[in-house]
Amino acid sequence: MAQFKNLEHLVQAGAPAFDKDWMPGQKVPNAGIYRCRTCGDEIVVHKAAAIPQIHHEHTVLGPVVWKLLVFAQKHPSRP
Repeated sequence: MAQFKNLEHLVQAGAPAFDKDWMPGQKVPNAGIYRCRTCGDEIVVHKAAAIPQIHHEHTVLGPVVWKLLVFAQKHPSRP
């Protein structure tokens, strides 16, 4: 489970980006922490990068399906 120390650096949001499932090999539009819906493992994926295809496998649990947990956002006042 993702952890944090300072709540002032996080904002709760209902962005649609959190609702999509991602399969291994798909490119993601948001940099962030992605959590496997099946086993709970978490990984960091860079913006426009593909979800790793060989990160891990499930033989008994079911398919590897990723969900965006936290996304990184550029500060609006910085180029």
